[in-house]
Amino acid sequence: MDILLIGSGNIGHVLLENIERMPEIERVYVFDIIEHAARDMEKEFQKAVFTKDVRSAMKDSDLVIEAASHSAVREYGPEALRMGKDLMIMSVGALSDESLRKELFSLASHNRGRIYAPSGAVFGTSGLGAASMAGIDEVVLETTKPPAGLRNVDYLKKKGIDVNSITERTLVFEGGAEEAAKAFPKNVNVSATLSLAGIGFNRTKVRVFVDPDIERNTHIVRIKGDFGEALCRVENVPSSNPGTSYLAALSAVATLRKIVSGIWIGV
Repeated sequence: MDILLIGSGNIGHVLLENIERMPEIERVYVFDIIEHAARDMEKEFQKAVFTKDVRSAMKDSDLVIEAASHSAVREYGPEALRMGKDLMIMSVGALSDESLRKELFSLASHNRGRIYAPSGAVFGTSGLGAASMAGIDEVVLETTKPPAGLRNVDYLKKKGIDVNSITERTLVFEGGAEEAAKAFPKNVNVSATLSLAGIGFNRTKVRVFVDPDIERNTHIVRIKGDFGEALCRVENVPSSNPGTSYLAALSAVATLRKIVSGIWIGV
């Protein structure tokens, strides 16, 4: 199997570390708009091959992995699916855009491509998917991050919120998952994953807090429905990028292992 990896940040790095130990994967084309970052990946990993030509590499690949940004999903996702390629999306918040979501889902159906959205930085998405087969009354995500995890967020700047000046746990956002995904495109992709697995973007509620007294990104998911009630709390170790949890990168690795092995447990 050959793969095209779009994005050479933390998630891409963790993926390649593990791909080196996956005999089923022969080659990983690496593309990034920051060219030297992709070239560095080629130097570090035996299976990595730097590419400038995304479309040529896409044609030669069996799977396209987006690990870059919402804009990368918009730019390369439709083309990958038109080619009949499978697509793994890490910037799941991009699917809060209804028109893009419908386009990608339609292309996957018509061209027999698969879309994979790893669970990211939370547990319980498979259980949420099962619960959604009956009735779900409520899904609430409560995310708390240290100031470093929410620096340089345009939404907060426009609201006049300086995370570095916050001295106690403070609510900085409350609203629907669609709005949350757009406000925090690099920080709460889990809200989009939960929406897709459960009751949709309009009904999934999100609260985002900043807490200077914590070091780990924390997600609490509350679900109520015909199945009963569920409460899941995850305290994530941040990756080298404080806005991204290590678990998010590991979820990409776990999904890839399922793809190459053909064995899916818990789905």
